[in-house]
Amino acid sequence: MKIKASHLFIIIITCTLYCVNSNAAVFPKDAARQITFLGTADLQGQLEPSLSSVSLDGSGNKIQVAGGIGRIAAVIKKTKLENSHPVIVLTSGDDWMGRYLNTFHGKAITSLLQVAGYDIMALGNHEFDHGSGVLGEVLSQTEITILCSDLDIKDTALETTCLESYIEEYDGLRVGYFSLMTPEFAYVTNGGNVSLSGSIFKVAEKMVSSLKMKGVDIVVAVTHIGINLDRQLAAKVDGVDVIFGGHSHDYLERLENINDTLIVNGGEKGTALVRLDLYLDKENKLITDSADYSLIPVLESISEDPITAKQLKYYTDQLPGTVVLGITDREWHLDKHSVRSGESSVANMVNDLILKKFQVDLVLNNSGAFRGNKLYPAGVVTDTMLHEIDEFENDIYLLKIKGQHLQEILEHSASSIGQGGFLQIAGARIEINRDANKQEIAQINGQWQVLCPGQRIKSVQIQNNDGSYSIIDPDKIYSVATSAFLAKYGGDKYFWFNAYGHEQINTYTTLYSIMSMAINNSKILNPTPLDGRILFTTL
Repeated sequence: MKIKASHLFIIIITCTLYCVNSNAAVFPKDAARQITFLGTADLQGQLEPSLSSVSLDGSGNKIQVAGGIGRIAAVIKKTKLENSHPVIVLTSGDDWMGRYLNTFHGKAITSLLQVAGYDIMALGNHEFDHGSGVLGEVLSQTEITILCSDLDIKDTALETTCLESYIEEYDGLRVGYFSLMTPEFAYVTNGGNVSLSGSIFKVAEKMVSSLKMKGVDIVVAVTHIGINLDRQLAAKVDGVDVIFGGHSHDYLERLENINDTLIVNGGEKGTALVRLDLYLDKENKLITDSADYSLIPVLESISEDPITAKQLKYYTDQLPGTVVLGITDREWHLDKHSVRSGESSVANMVNDLILKKFQVDLVLNNSGAFRGNKLYPAGVVTDTMLHEIDEFENDIYLLKIKGQHLQEILEHSASSIGQGGFLQIAGARIEINRDANKQEIAQINGQWQVLCPGQRIKSVQIQNNDGSYSIIDPDKIYSVATSAFLAKYGGDKYFWFNAYGHEQINTYTTLYSIMSMAINNSKILNPTPLDGRILFTTL
């Protein structure tokens, strides 16, 4: 079950998933001891409660307030207080985002995680959005154990702040921890001199071997690679007892067991805390079949931890009404005509940033993805402004697709002039005859079919590495960056991405993230002047 964040964070989980009572786990007869892992993933800077649709009885759509670091802290502290066995609190990263990051550069988020009772943190890609220098400085002041097992951090600000692996002994039980970062790390954040040190599977094998040699009883991988790679990791690498995952924003319906590796995922935005209870025999051997998994909903009925709530208020009181991220020397034209009827300077800017970051052949974004619907004057660029423009917060997807299907996609775009389905591009030049026959498509027996191919696209040229252009090759495979709305959901009737695209990768990066990272680096963000990448003709 995949649970996705959108404008109002919506999560519907039935009562069978929940264990509201933190003592609900039943101690097996053959067990000698217990250890509990509790945690979250991908808080995304959501330190305050947010509106959610949470159904405890399966009936649906009752809007409630959920999440918030004060209530998360209350659950953590209550669980630790009520249990005499070890309770370890984990986060698998991507907690550094949003207004608290932009204002306090990670200090607020990290200090609140510490006050709330988190013990161990694996870094996610968004922790690097403001660079490794800022990250290293903040992490040097926290008592949370930071893991970065597969990152090369030599001669960087992180060299003395995070560990390749970590071993903690709990009353004679030795637990070893390591972390894994998304393989797309180099493309989805500002890693700077920090890079991946090896493949997921080779690093995991190395970590398991090293930890086992040091006499650990349990090996825990705190990962930021997504649930699909978590499953592959469990299948391919022996010796990992627990995978506490993140990055894919999933809450799992049930505890997964692959190759005797137990898999959970921390979800997103702290709407629920993941709890995993493990039981061991007298020799400290894990009794895999006895493990208990539950989700604890972080609802408004939970009283906030007063210490954490006070610390949050300290930072909240300092938040400006809007955060100034930098400046722009030019107007940003985001009215519907500017973005839906032709080449857009703002879309050019964003798509060019995506093209550079992900090193793809082509970027395609529907013009309806660029919101705001007004003219923003030259002057300051704020977080509110960028959020208004990226209203839908769609993730950017990468995929491969043949040139012939790209031509059909662009023909569909040429039939959508003036509408949200008109595509803004980067990495190509196209020529459109708006007076020619339009493409027509229809669903027949549940399958999309092209009824009339259309003749509006006169030419498509793809940019080469040297800056020159070549006519699109129908048989060539091209790499494309687009949005989840188009690639995953077939929005605006763009069925080709799902039908013919392959090797789809979710970068978990949004238009907001792209713009925010760019202006954080230079403090200036200017729309790209119109350069003729979309030309109209009647010839």
